[in-house]
Amino acid sequence: MLRLLVEEKPAVKPKDYLLNGVWGKRAELVDELYLVQLVYRLRKALSPVGLDGHIVTVPREGYRFIPVPNAVLAPDPAGQARAELEHARGLAHVLARLGMPPATQPLPATEDDLHVDETQGVISYGGVVAKVTRFELRLLAALIEHRDTVMSRQQIIEAVWGADAMVDENCLTQLVSRLRRALHPLGLDNCVAAVPKVGYRFRQQGYAGARPPAM
Repeated sequence: MLRLLVEEKPAVKPKDYLLNGVWGKRAELVDELYLVQLVYRLRKALSPVGLDGHIVTVPREGYRFIPVPNAVLAPDPAGQARAELEHARGLAHVLARLGMPPATQPLPATEDDLHVDETQGVISYGGVVAKVTRFELRLLAALIEHRDTVMSRQQIIEAVWGADAMVDENCLTQLVSRLRRALHPLGLDNCVAAVPKVGYRFRQQGYAGARPPAM
């Protein structure tokens, strides 16, 4: 989403443009609400470096990114090549302030083609990358570690919050719901299955056939 917004053209990114750019062929299955939530989460992620206000909502059109002044070089006669260099440096500057690598390649995949990057708080699958919170990441890691095995609610709570945590089961339910929303763009939301009166499990077979289409 950030890379799409920082692109030089078009200045105002239509909602359909962003939906297709982020979710690819899955965009037709994605509700516009997911885009709104993603923009909200991106603004929240940009807040610590003072860039949240640079994402502006354009009513009835879409979103635009206000350039970072000190990321733009002064123009010179070099023409288009220079302009492209300015844009690349501007994007690199924004990503550097976020502590993100400027590479556009998808994260390396594991043998299961499901990669979890704890340092960046992202997961990737089939070339699609999703941002997750620290607790969502802990929940996913616990479920994957016990894949195809039912974990009780108490086991999950201890794995996510610690053995001594005083956490209500409603907190776990809400966390599972948020994790499923984060996994939706990857086509993995149905892999986190609830087992009535017991807990949850991560279905290995569920994501083996849920590979998102190539973008």
